[in-house]
This record gives sequence, structure tokens and C-alpha cells, in this order.
Amino acid sequence: MDIEYIKENYRFETLGDKHDLSEFNCASDDLNDFLKNDALEQQESKLNLTKLVMCDDRIVAYVSLLTDTIPLKDIRDEDIRQDIKDRLSISSRKRKIPAIKIGRLAVDERYAGKGLGSEILMSVLFNIKNIAENSVGLRFVTVEGYATAYNFYANHNFINLKKDDGKIKEKLDIIIERNPEETFYLYLDLRVLE
Repeated sequence: MDIEYIKENYRFETLGDKHDLSEFNCASDDLNDFLKNDALEQQESKLNLTKLVMCDDRIVAYVSLLTDTIPLKDIRDEDIRQDIKDRLSISSRKRKIPAIKIGRLAVDERYAGKGLGSEILMSVLFNIKNIAENSVGLRFVTVEGYATAYNFYANHNFINLKKDDGKIKEKLDIIIERNPEETFYLYLDLRVLE
């Protein structure tokens, strides 16, 4: 299947019993295992919502979303932190701010590295922005991304939390070599999409 065709014709479907997940295979065994063994059960327990990215009848990717919070003290920009503290009339830096978390995002290895992940991420972010503007108040999107995906998210304006600064001071290449699935917690202020 041609990647440009996929980019123009993909759609999101909520994961259900009817979907055959056996042919989906991304580069991460952990992400494959989640989709095939845990996603539906967690979704039925209302712990996440997994959207399959379909083109024709093929699963080309998936994304799993859930609620989250971000500690106010871990937001890097002092002006943003102060603005939120002022608007909420709070003085504590221990306050947590609501967010939506991208729990998992995976592209089938047949279509990886061709811009489909970026296309899907931007679509998800604009859908979340629409929710934030029309349905429920939220300002941040979080992700706990693998070291191998750190640059992918950073290139889309995600910023690591201060608590991960120590890990990032090491060379990312060394971390990836040592443990490619080590995770980093990153966030995006939806205002960058305006």
C-alpha cells in the first residue's frame, strides 16, 4: 500500500472485538504486546481508549489515549507556571494540572519512517485541541515516550519534564544503545498549535 495513499485515506476506529490484530507488527515488542493482549481489556475497564488507524481494511497504526496530570512545578516555562497559578489562585507548586496522555503510539513497521507517525500525531493533537476548546478544559498533552522516540516528540514541540533532565544530560545515543525502551516524560502546551 502506497504511503501517500494511506496519508490521504486513513481513518480512526475504536478498538473492538471484531478487529484482527494478528498482522500488526511495529518495531517494539512491548507496543505489539500491548495492542494484542492488553489494550481491549484496559479499554473495557475505562482505563484508556485505543484508536486503530485504518486504511482500507488494514491496521497501519494505533494510538491509545487516557487522562493524566502534570505537576505544575515540572512545567519549564516560568511565565506559563505563573499564569496558571494566578488563574487558579493557588500558591502551591505541588498542584497538578489536567492533561490528556498519549499512552501508546505505534506505526506498523511496513509504514514506519515515512512520515505517517507525524501525520497521525498531528491529527490526534488537533482532535485533542478541539476537545479542549469545545468539551472539557485542558491545556497539556503528555507522553511517556521511549528513548528511541524522544527526538520524534521533541520535533513536535514536546518538552521533557525537569525531572528527566538528569537522564537527558547523558548522551541520548548512549541511553538508546543501553536501553531503547527507557522512557522520558514529555509534555506539549496546546497553545503552540494556535
